[in-house]
Amino acid sequence: MNHVVLLSIILCNVVCVYSDPVIIKSDDSNSNNCIDVKILNKPHHLFVGRCNSKQRHEVLHQENVIIKNDGKSHVSANIRMNVEGPVYITCVNIYDEVSNGEGGYPSFVAGGVGYNFIEFNVLTNYGKGFHFYVQIFGYTKKETGNGSNKVN
Repeated sequence: MNHVVLLSIILCNVVCVYSDPVIIKSDDSNSNNCIDVKILNKPHHLFVGRCNSKQRHEVLHQENVIIKNDGKSHVSANIRMNVEGPVYITCVNIYDEVSNGEGGYPSFVAGGVGYNFIEFNVLTNYGKGFHFYVQIFGYTKKETGNGSNKVN
């Protein structure tokens, strides 16, 4: 069982390094077993926290973030979104709107759950831009009598 997990990690690293489809075949002459691995052209979403239908989550902020590329470079961006006012973020959904897998790769940096901001990095393939739709959910904090904020 441990070998299967290790193999999955190694294959993931190989797949993530190449931008063109990669097929790795592992044939054993004593059996008909074969492993085929290739990059799937799917969007690259990022989810911070957990939004579920059982909890009430107010949409605190939502926007499209679009960066175009002239085709002669990679794009590396640090994006920070602040939500004004005393709020408590419960979850953030960052959807890659480029559905063919050629959009950017988002990665979490800071903020998110429990804060009033989210910060993430985006890296693109050479010559590509990105388009993300960001939704920030949470609660408005209410002032208590002693001057501190309480989560509603």
